[in-house]
Amino acid sequence: MEIPNDKTALSVEGSCRYLAISRPTLYRLMDSGAIAFFHIGRRRLLLKAHLDQYVQDRLTVAKS
Repeated sequence: MEIPNDKTALSVEGSCRYLAISRPTLYRLMDSGAIAFFHIGRRRLLLKAHLDQYVQDRLTVAKS
């Protein structure tokens, strides 16, 4: 399944595909506060901008 580029918020599954990480890894990142998320009903959603920022922060740490 492909992720459309115009989505602002992604589900946990979509976020895992976007970052190419496992669900347990994503849940650990969310629970630790490394990646922000919000609830709509029982669903956890993540803003694509927050995922991009997390990757950018990790790249900055790796370069230093």
